[in-house]
Amino acid sequence: MEKMQRKLGIIGCGAIGTEIAGAINSGDIDVSLFGCCDVNKEQFNRLAAKFSNVKPVFMELEDLVRNCDLILECSTKDSVRGIFELILKNGKDTIFLSVGGVLENMDLVEEAKKKKVNIYVPSGAVIGIDGLNAAKCKGLKKVTLTTTKPPHAFKGVKYLADKNINPDEIKTPTVLFEGNAFDAVRAFPANVNVAATISLAGIGPEKTVIKVIADPGMKANRHEIYAEGDFGNFKAMTENAPSPNNPKTSYITMLSTIALIKKIVEPVHIGT
Repeated sequence: MEKMQRKLGIIGCGAIGTEIAGAINSGDIDVSLFGCCDVNKEQFNRLAAKFSNVKPVFMELEDLVRNCDLILECSTKDSVRGIFELILKNGKDTIFLSVGGVLENMDLVEEAKKKKVNIYVPSGAVIGIDGLNAAKCKGLKKVTLTTTKPPHAFKGVKYLADKNINPDEIKTPTVLFEGNAFDAVRAFPANVNVAATISLAGIGPEKTVIKVIADPGMKANRHEIYAEGDFGNFKAMTENAPSPNNPKTSYITMLSTIALIKKIVEPVHIGT
C-alpha cells in the first residue's frame, strides 16, 4: 500500500517559509503543504499567491500544530518556547530553524526526549555537523567556531551599541566577541544561529568557544569550525552566498532545510 504524504505545517511565511513552499510546489519535497501560520496574514497571502500547485490553508498556531504531523518553525527566537510547548502537548515532530531559541529552552528539549517527540535542527549555514555528530560519540574534546562577517551585518546589534561600537566605523578586522555559545546567542541573536547549532551537535553550549569578527574586506559570511578529540581533528570552512530572495539569509540555510525535510520523509538516507 502506498504511503500517504506527511502533512507539513509552516510557522512563519517569510523568505525561508516561502522557499520551502516553493520546493514543495515544484515537487522537490514529497510532502503535503497542509497549512501555514504567521502573525502577519499578509505574509501568508504573499506566499500563497506565488504558487499554483500548493494551496495551503491559513491556520492559527494551535490549529496548525494539532492538524499537521510535521511542523517547520521559521519564525523568531522569541516565539520558540510557545511553539515548543504546543508541539510537546500535541506530540508533533518539529524542525526548528530558530536554533538560538532551542538553546535557551533546554528544559523543553529534555521533555521532548522523555516524550519521544522528534526535534530536528538543520545544519544551516555551516558544513561539518556530520563530523561533530560522529565525533561526540566518543572523546570529542574541543570545538571552536569563528564567524566572520562584513561590518554592516552587525548593524542594530544591541550588544555592540552597549559597548559603543559602531559597525560603520570598523575599518580593519575586529574581534567583536569571544566566549561560549550561550553568551554568543544572547549577544548576537540574529547573527550567530550557527553557534547554537554546532554547540547542540557537539560538546554543548558552555564548552563551545565562539569568536565573532567584523572584517571590512569580507564580501560573504564565513564560518570556520575546528574540532579535535579521540578521532583526530578536522577543520570545516563555509563561505555563504546570500539567498537570491533574501540577502539577509544564507542560501545554504534554505537548501539544508530542504535536504533535512527530504531526509525525514524519504526512505533512503545518505550521511550521518
